Amino acid sequence: FARSRHIEGAMAGDDVVTEESAPGTIDMKVTTKKPISFYVRSAKSFFTGVEKEGEEKKATICILNISGLGEAINTAVAAAVAVEAEGLADIKKIETSYPDMTSGRGCARILITLWHK
Repeated sequence: FARSRHIEGAMAGDDVVTEESAPGTIDMKVTTKKPISFYVRSAKSFFTGVEKEGEEKKATICILNISGLGEAINTAVAAAVAVEAEGLADIKKIETSYPDMTSGRGCARILITLWHK
């Protein structure tokens, strides 16, 4: 089963809601509510680990699944490409779909799977 958790983001006061679907695997859902740079920094921090003052360094992950709906597709792609360009991970799979929404209209969706190098 998936556990939800809040990961403190790259910018003060912001949180990224993620789900840990398996040990070492994080599902990150992006939206258009925050700037692309926020999600890029967050995605990078999952692969490099985050160290805070007075706390232990958070462990890195093996697999990051980034998903976005509608206009957030651009944000998901930008975050994945930035992580790959830094040499932190490889894009292993890209899935697109058009799921039905509760409003009755469908919406484009992308799911990008990144594997730690």
